[in-house]
Amino acid sequence: MSSAPVRPRRLLAALAAGAALAALATAPTAAAAEPGLTLDRAAIAADESVSITFDASDAVHDRNWIGIYRDGATPGGPASLDWRYVPDATGTVAWGPADRSGWTRNAASVGAGEYDVYLLEDDGYDVLAGPVDLTVTDGEAVPPAEPKPEVDGVSELNVLTFNVWHGGTQIDDGAREIADVLLETDADVTFLPEQGDSPRQVAALLGYDHVIATDTGIVSRYPILETSTVDRWWTKAVLDVNGTEVVAYGGHLEYRWYATYLPRGYGGAVQGDWPDGWDTWDKLPGGPVTDVDAILEANRQSGRPATATALVEDVAAERAAGRIAVVGGDFNEPSVQDWTEETADLQDHNGLVIPWQSTQILLDGGLVDAFREVHPDPVANPGVTWPSDNPLFPTTDLTWAPEADERDRIDYVFVTPDERVSIDAAAVVGPQSTIVRNERVDDDSADEILTPDAVWPSDHKAVLASFSVCDDGCAPAVPAWDGSAVYTAGDEISYEGSTWRAAWWTRGQEPGAAYGPWQEIVERDGEARWTPSRIFEAGSVAVHDGQAYEAKWWTRNEKPGTPWGPWKAQG
Repeated sequence: MSSAPVRPRRLLAALAAGAALAALATAPTAAAAEPGLTLDRAAIAADESVSITFDASDAVHDRNWIGIYRDGATPGGPASLDWRYVPDATGTVAWGPADRSGWTRNAASVGAGEYDVYLLEDDGYDVLAGPVDLTVTDGEAVPPAEPKPEVDGVSELNVLTFNVWHGGTQIDDGAREIADVLLETDADVTFLPEQGDSPRQVAALLGYDHVIATDTGIVSRYPILETSTVDRWWTKAVLDVNGTEVVAYGGHLEYRWYATYLPRGYGGAVQGDWPDGWDTWDKLPGGPVTDVDAILEANRQSGRPATATALVEDVAAERAAGRIAVVGGDFNEPSVQDWTEETADLQDHNGLVIPWQSTQILLDGGLVDAFREVHPDPVANPGVTWPSDNPLFPTTDLTWAPEADERDRIDYVFVTPDERVSIDAAAVVGPQSTIVRNERVDDDSADEILTPDAVWPSDHKAVLASFSVCDDGCAPAVPAWDGSAVYTAGDEISYEGSTWRAAWWTRGQEPGAAYGPWQEIVERDGEARWTPSRIFEAGSVAVHDGQAYEAKWWTRNEKPGTPWGPWKAQG
């Protein structure tokens, strides 16, 4: 879940424009000088300061302000690193990485790099002057980290999703503490929702590569080859994992329309034409909402399912190109695998089974939820990531539904199934306790919670997934599909990262059709996973969305869990 915005500013451009037109209509005036902004130095060391002189000309407002931005960042997009009001017509203020007194800080620290300085109008993002370039230099940089070496054709890939709560700025020296968490968890790739400037700062401390885009940064021990975005919610980076290209997607999805609060009797800032209170974060006057269709429609309006669809389409293209994909982030939405019949009376689900759309879209798109793959029982291993306890803060800073049990797993790591990847482990990272009804409560589940020695900087717990990337396949190799070859029933081939088994004699028929000659075979820990193309005989057992089902008769392409279908839930 996203914490409240760091500091919302409302644009007053229309009002200012109207005032300007009115002035022109009443009396002609002499042309005013343009607002200005100058620095006494173009470059400073990290322990020095620069004098910033401003002139607002005739655009004087009590809430004009100066913002320090990363080079290339546009006001109104990513938050400024530091800012302060300058209500006078002219003046000079001092700023430096080591002396930021008088400035409001959105970044835990500001180090060496290129920055832009702006003079902005009346608590908004209209630019009066700037950008003016500023370079901050530092001492000797941390040398680039070496990727983990490949051992017998196998590379270790530990992936961490870690919401860092306003870029680590909620605690002292946040970037250093985040970096220490990465070291203690041995994370190779880290997704950092609510990034602020933390990806750059953490990467500089560790000598890692990084990318800053959307609201989720990526920090990687392995080299980043190229970067882009998907939709406006996903940061994308192609990594070189000892010769194998892995595409990493990190997302921090819309935090409003937080529909998981509705069945708990709280509004989730659900915008639009909904009952009273849904558009707030307050307790609902009508109590818990139990209309699943309405909850899902509110969730759909968040845009999260739509951006999950865009992600899956991009992942499919990368997978077809031979790349492995890992996806992580704070989805601000629970998992379809967690709100089941077995959990309906837990954590204030109020008896509801809710097929949350975004995770279902990823699962239907062929991705695997690493935590739920390793820990398939959501009762024994709920994997709660929100809210987390943090002993540095009162519980009132950590809960948004203080009279409810709001615990959910909303932070994830997904991976595409591929013969070159094995899922080795998954765990929650963070404090041992959480918040329930505004009280600190020790976790009593079977979850393994890794608690670093570093000061915890977040109101979320993190999730860590450990993978092996194998040059020659992590399972016994099967030959690639050959369109000219003849295959008979039982023959197995590999195609687009999956293993397929022939159901009957075939030649020249490409794997993938639900009723074609090829069955996609997915096995985890000796258990069959349901796939649309696989044939299951009566009595066969398959796992789907963490639940084991037994086939009542021969079936193919009939999803477990549907009423009156061929599957019977076990347990």
